[in-house]
Amino acid sequence: MLTVRNLSHDPFYNQAFEEFVFETFREDDVFLLWQNSPAVIVGSYQNICREVHVETLRRLGIPVVRRMSGGGTVYHDLGNVNYTYITRQDGLVDYDRCLGPVIGALNDIGVPARKNRTCDIAIGEQKISGSAQRAAGGRLLHHGTLLFQSDLAVLDRITTHHKNDCFQSKGTVSAICPVTNIADHLSAPMTLEEFGTRLLDRMVPPGCPRLTLTPEQVAAVCRLRDEKYRSWEWTWGKTPAFTYEKSGSFAGVPIRVAYQAKRGIVSNAEIDCAALDGAQAARLLNGSRLDPEGFDKICRVLVGDQAEELMDWLL
Repeated sequence: MLTVRNLSHDPFYNQAFEEFVFETFREDDVFLLWQNSPAVIVGSYQNICREVHVETLRRLGIPVVRRMSGGGTVYHDLGNVNYTYITRQDGLVDYDRCLGPVIGALNDIGVPARKNRTCDIAIGEQKISGSAQRAAGGRLLHHGTLLFQSDLAVLDRITTHHKNDCFQSKGTVSAICPVTNIADHLSAPMTLEEFGTRLLDRMVPPGCPRLTLTPEQVAAVCRLRDEKYRSWEWTWGKTPAFTYEKSGSFAGVPIRVAYQAKRGIVSNAEIDCAALDGAQAARLLNGSRLDPEGFDKICRVLVGDQAEELMDWLL
């Protein structure tokens, strides 16, 4: 077992770092600990708009990052510790083989954790960790969250209560589970830093290699970050095909919005509302990219200062 040090809190860099380690360190088992500044991380096969309220995230300045594994949407902040466990691929998907050592290490340091459902870790009936996997080239990457002292109010605000059923898609839908922070269940107080150090020491015992990327390797991670994880093609272009329809009231009059999107490109857009030019709206939307910033510009062209209100009808 070895580990590779990563002090970055950049969620785009950290997704690239994880992929780089997965592709580069092929011979040994690897265990990583890392943290993100506030970000929403969505599964490879998910519709972002279905999972979170995109405009709320944009207003809060919280980025959305698509990861390379499947599974559901998670919220990361600096009160959350992420782990990655890379090992050989051995037969069919087997979460127990990766969850077992992590749960054992958590128990050793005083966390009363247990497996819950297929790929979750819980304290009692409350979830502290969700996980997902990716297998490729004879290697298995298993990664998960560890809620230590996260801001659960923000997590609740941007994910749990904003499943947008106006989007109809075959993309993966996240499960909704009650969650809790590890720090609230310890018999003796522990800082987040102590928690990370003690967990790492049990998963990667003293004497095992503890590596740091070379400047050339860091540069490669940065290229992967910029070319893939920051790109529209990866984040929005991979959105599963969907149809969208929503009706209600805008600017005091009825409104109906409908459109489709495939590979992130909008088509068959219709906006019926006496408060704006529906024909112009359709022209601007059809052929446009599914993208919050782009939609915001279209809204400003259509309704000026009421753009934020209209955005709630488009996403």
